[in-house]
Amino acid sequence: MYIDEKTFVNDIPPTKWTQEWQVKSWPVFIASGSTADSFNPGTTLSIDAHGIGAFRLPLPSSEMEISIYHADGSLAYVSKREKRCSGNSVLSHPKLGDLLNTLYFCGPNRDPVIHLLQSPAPETSSVELATKWTSRSTAFVDPVSGKSFEWSYARTKIADGRKVNLIVLRRKEEGEGKGKIVAQLIRDHETRTAGTTKCSAGNGGQLVLDQHASSELDEALIVATCLVMLKRELDRRRAIQFMVLAGAI
Repeated sequence: MYIDEKTFVNDIPPTKWTQEWQVKSWPVFIASGSTADSFNPGTTLSIDAHGIGAFRLPLPSSEMEISIYHADGSLAYVSKREKRCSGNSVLSHPKLGDLLNTLYFCGPNRDPVIHLLQSPAPETSSVELATKWTSRSTAFVDPVSGKSFEWSYARTKIADGRKVNLIVLRRKEEGEGKGKIVAQLIRDHETRTAGTTKCSAGNGGQLVLDQHASSELDEALIVATCLVMLKRELDRRRAIQFMVLAGAI
């Protein structure tokens, strides 16, 4: 479904931005099976993650730091990994400091855990993400509100017939079908991280939040769980690369 165009900052890495901001308009996409009324685009964040390509050795990503920017180019968050061989990372805010610590485990039955470092109560200080080795979806429960959410992949077709892949965060409620869209990561040729392609795994794009997303879930938690989805993409790509390499040997 095609929605009226919104104005966002041009898809240029922040390190290459000039003082004269280049602004461009592109469409906001809604996942198939949803209506325009169920998602009203609000805050837009640019996740500057490069991920990995298809043809390479199955080595861990060398990208130790991922920056997330506001639409005006100002820094919103930074995600830093502890070391290259580990998926653990800390999400920090330029003014508020460290917000979330993600303990990331690779492999089946080893679900990631996110710790809220500034939570006032111990019982609401951790979020366990439920993943399946046979599925790309990731579900979790917000410890503050008790609401259930799920990241999943979706595809939609726009006016020119081109298909766009999305990663969509929905609030899951019984009797509401697929659930209300809270945020979605858009990675088409205009919005994905510069220097990456549709064949890249774990690359970033434009994370668009619903206007009322803050009433559903903390923004930092949305970003952190989205980054977990990108890390899982990397793991799947590396697993395929391992199998190809083993077959060649």
